[in-house]
Amino acid sequence: MKQCCRIGSVFLMIVMLLSAVDMSAARKRTRSVTSVKQEQKANAQAIKKTSQQLDENAKATSRTLNALNTLGAEIRQQNDSIASINHQIDSIDSAMKHINDSIVTLDGKLAALRDSYARSVTRIKNSQQGSMDKLAFIFSAESFTQAYRRFRYLGEFSKWRKRRNDEIKEVQARLEKQRDELTRLQGVKSGMLTRMNVARNDLEKKQNETSALVAKLKKEGASLKKVLRQKEAQARALDNELDRLIAEEQRRQAEEKRKEQERLLAEENARKKQQQKEQEAKAAAKNGKSDSKSDKAKSAPAKAEQPERKAVAQPKPASTAAKPATNYAMAETSRKLTGSFESNKGRLLFPVNGKYKIVRPFGRHKHPDLPHVTTDNGGIDIEVPAGGTARAVFDGTVSEVFRLPGYNTIVMVRHGKYLTIYANLSNINVKKGDALKQGQTIGTIYSDPDDGNRSILHFELRQEKQKLNPTAWVR
Repeated sequence: MKQCCRIGSVFLMIVMLLSAVDMSAARKRTRSVTSVKQEQKANAQAIKKTSQQLDENAKATSRTLNALNTLGAEIRQQNDSIASINHQIDSIDSAMKHINDSIVTLDGKLAALRDSYARSVTRIKNSQQGSMDKLAFIFSAESFTQAYRRFRYLGEFSKWRKRRNDEIKEVQARLEKQRDELTRLQGVKSGMLTRMNVARNDLEKKQNETSALVAKLKKEGASLKKVLRQKEAQARALDNELDRLIAEEQRRQAEEKRKEQERLLAEENARKKQQQKEQEAKAAAKNGKSDSKSDKAKSAPAKAEQPERKAVAQPKPASTAAKPATNYAMAETSRKLTGSFESNKGRLLFPVNGKYKIVRPFGRHKHPDLPHVTTDNGGIDIEVPAGGTARAVFDGTVSEVFRLPGYNTIVMVRHGKYLTIYANLSNINVKKGDALKQGQTIGTIYSDPDDGNRSILHFELRQEKQKLNPTAWVR
């Protein structure tokens, strides 16, 4: 009995031990699932945070790159300003040299006039033999003829002295004017030198800022490459969309032209048929006259046949009806190619109002500050103050309005065979099909809140699909 109790106790202890082990394993399994879920949540948060950080880094890199482009534009403007000031200073120096030479010449002329005048006065006084009165000089003559000669001599001398005095005064006035002009030019030159020093200091400051931005961008190599790839992809997307729209427009125009030609041809054929019917009716009416008339009357049908043949053999109206459409189309094309838009190359309105900077020029260029970076621009990028607007460079028609990532709203305007594209607009004042006048506002340029409200218009000019340099056309 005791042995049975002992066995039962051992069995119970084994069962209890196994139960404890199972409960411990269950608790471990429960902790493992909870831990995995927590780790998954933490990883998801870390991934989201990393993604946000990468996006923020890309935005910061884009801001830095835009700031670098803006500084580049400002540096170019400062260099142009310094070159202009230097040119003006050179012109002032040349003018000052000319004035100095003129002053030396006038000084010499004035001295010569004064010397001549003094010698003439001395000579006349000596000829008067020390007399103090002109009348005494005249009446001291030995004869009437001599007295008359002395009288005329004194009169001529008085006139000569007056002319000489006037001449001396005129030279003195010219000399004074030249000296005043020299003083004025010296003041202008001093102001120009001050402006040039300010411009040079500003240029040096901007160059230092550029160096700092370049160093920062070099540290953000991966982010910079990502931003550049993104911008290149956006530019390609814009090119492809513009090419597609232009090709579609060309197909539509060709189809409209074909339909118009078919319509004109159908109208011409109908006109010919109607004309032939009228002629046949007239011939039938003449042939239906009575046969009981005289030979003269019998010959009438033969005569009637002549107008019929003449009428049928007249193809000229058909050809003259087809020509006006062809000539008109050629004249219109000629006006578009050689008329207002093309003839105003270099004089078209600039696509924005007020102040602006061209931050990215047209074409493919090595970046002036970033090594191994090449930019390719199908137009020009124009930075304006926030709230700036885009305007039509010339009369035209809005052919397309669409949107693309990176360029917001885009408006394409047709000027005959030429096209102007205004990209990165936020609000627009036009719609497809609108006729625009030169200078008419197209829309407001988008201000980027992530980049200090920087406003940049992307402007392109094309002859159908061929890209043209806008700076050669607008100013």
